[in-house]
Amino acid sequence: MKQPQLGQKIQEWRKAKGMTQEELVERCNINVRTIQRIEAGEVAPRPYTVKAILEVLEVKSEEVKELKLDGEEPAKPDQLRAWLRFSFVTGIIYLIFAIVESVLDMALVTEGRSIETGFGMLYTSVKMGVLVLFIMFTSGFFKLGQAHGNILIKLVSILMIGATGIFIVDDILTYWNGTDIYSGLIFRSIVAGSLYVLFATGFLLMARERSKLYLMTGVIGLMTGVSFLTVVFAIPGLVLLTVFEVFLLVVLHAEYKGQASTESMTLVGKAQVL
Repeated sequence: MKQPQLGQKIQEWRKAKGMTQEELVERCNINVRTIQRIEAGEVAPRPYTVKAILEVLEVKSEEVKELKLDGEEPAKPDQLRAWLRFSFVTGIIYLIFAIVESVLDMALVTEGRSIETGFGMLYTSVKMGVLVLFIMFTSGFFKLGQAHGNILIKLVSILMIGATGIFIVDDILTYWNGTDIYSGLIFRSIVAGSLYVLFATGFLLMARERSKLYLMTGVIGLMTGVSFLTVVFAIPGLVLLTVFEVFLLVVLHAEYKGQASTESMTLVGKAQVL
């Protein structure tokens, strides 16, 4: 990947100041890996990150305006924004379907429904709807992890989709086969808990680089995962899971807005150069 001008210039300004990357990141409150990737041209830094770096390096705005930003290799912000918006919208619909799914599951537990064609078709349709919407919702985090170089979030997103698919297919088969609905619940709780802990850890790792929203999301996700891992607190964990998923929606919305801000900054920079 060709090193964009901005990353190259930041490296030049830093060296002109006689500063190491460690000294720069300490004063900017970002991590070393972030500045390494910016200088190497592997990522397009967010506006507030650029502002913090330039303030520490005491770079004048005129020097930034002179950069030929239109010559940089594009980071495809439109594609990422589209994914984030798509995942945010489908995430809202997913939460609605998940609530309906919970009601149907409770009906099976409390009323002990036998196999009924009408209820079975509704149950199957809702379950499949939840699966499809969950895939769409979670794909946004795969893209987000990809954009920020967070391998953990990317990997766990795929594992969560796979596990959810297996669980939902098992729910449908369990209903139509008339088998015990309680079978495998402990195993599910442990698997889900492990995945939520890993997923939350991914957000915690990005907290310093991104914002407090990532920290809060990671903490709620960690509490959710631990609740499921204990099995005993799996029911309260369902409440925490709902809160966690709401926070995930907020993250998607915030990232979408952030991408829009980055794109606007780039367009303004180009206009100033022209």
